[in-house]
Amino acid sequence: MLKVIKPGIFSTIQDEGRTGHQQYGIIASGVMDSVAYRIGNALLKQSDKAAIEMTLNGGSFEFKKATAFVLTGGMMHATLNNQLVPMYKVISAKAGDVLTCGTILNGARSYFCIAGGFLVDEILGSRSTYLKAQFGGYKGRALQPGDEIPYEETRVKYAAYQVNTKTFYEKAPIRILPGTEWQQFSRGMQTSFINQSYTISNKSDRMGYQLDSHKSISLEKPFQLLSEAVTFGTIQLPPSGHPILLMADRQTTGGYPKIAQVITADLHRLAQLTPQQTLLFQLVSLEQAEEAYFELEQQLRLLEAVLK
Repeated sequence: MLKVIKPGIFSTIQDEGRTGHQQYGIIASGVMDSVAYRIGNALLKQSDKAAIEMTLNGGSFEFKKATAFVLTGGMMHATLNNQLVPMYKVISAKAGDVLTCGTILNGARSYFCIAGGFLVDEILGSRSTYLKAQFGGYKGRALQPGDEIPYEETRVKYAAYQVNTKTFYEKAPIRILPGTEWQQFSRGMQTSFINQSYTISNKSDRMGYQLDSHKSISLEKPFQLLSEAVTFGTIQLPPSGHPILLMADRQTTGGYPKIAQVITADLHRLAQLTPQQTLLFQLVSLEQAEEAYFELEQQLRLLEAVLK
């Protein structure tokens, strides 16, 4: 068991998500930053094993059995029995050891991956926490002090690799494709949407980011829109004129006009943005989006192959 001493601001158990059930209104959930999550599991020579996603501030945990773990994602100060531990490197822990994770200094989310993954119940093919429906993860909720999460004991020795992730998190505009209602907006509104900067509101969470800007965006001729499927990275435009950027816990359908869609290759960078942080968009073609996805996937698969 892993005993939760302090859970941090908001920590949940997540994996790659609950796919194949959105037609029934069941959201996908899953990790916000799939790149950090995949690298953490790759370092432990495994894939899609449940991890703890910590938001803005880490927690403190006591190991009840010997194991190995990795911390990835947003950089933070972490110690094991008061000794500093590096991120993106496999660390061995003994029974009774205490891991303490501090404030995330560079990014919004960090991942605590453990050998074999956290052994919570699998529901509909996933161990991800679905907060609103209160199932998945650990009792369908965020972690609380005193929780005890099962994991397998392991004494396997891992190579002392430490992964450099700078190339995965370069500072650049978030790339987008035109949304399904893009052509319904005037050329002036399209230009305004792309060229201005946005601030992530404090109201933002795993469901979506509310984007504040100096100039609101609107349709010249508002129209009725039937609810349609939405996905991670869909940018909707409500009547307020301030875009909503949907994230991992987004609803399955939405009735607001969809002005743009963040490309898959930039979703992990989006996940590491914090409230009050500014972001810019860059419109790209479908060919450019595909090329960026293939490049990212190639980098990750090569890294996974080398580590395994």
